[in-house]
Amino acid sequence: MTVGIMSQLLLAILCGGVIVQTVRLMRRLRMVADGQLGEAVTALDAATREARTVLSGLRQALGGDGAAVAREVMAARELSEELRMMIGIADAMAERLSGAGSAEAPAPEMLPPPPAPKRTRKAKAPAP
Repeated sequence: MTVGIMSQLLLAILCGGVIVQTVRLMRRLRMVADGQLGEAVTALDAATREARTVLSGLRQALGGDGAAVAREVMAARELSEELRMMIGIADAMAERLSGAGSAEAPAPEMLPPPPAPKRTRKAKAPAP
């Protein structure tokens, strides 16, 4: 085989590959012409619109809920401050009462021990 014949065979094989690719390309162009691509674009557009609607709803929900949560937090902080003040007042009163009570009452060591309870036996009733 000469170099000329080998190059012609290689050229024939490459031409066969080009024909196969051309047939595949023609099939895909027919699909586009038949409207199958149009259906895909329409479905994609509908999905995009639905996603936009969902995102809009989420934005509204998060925006409204965020303001409500902020109001709740502010109310909770006000209540917390009021409770701290009440706890401080109660602590001060407890200290005053414990101070006043310890000045009036004798120390526990100085008190006499409580009397021991008396044990009595109950009489048993006769059996019938």
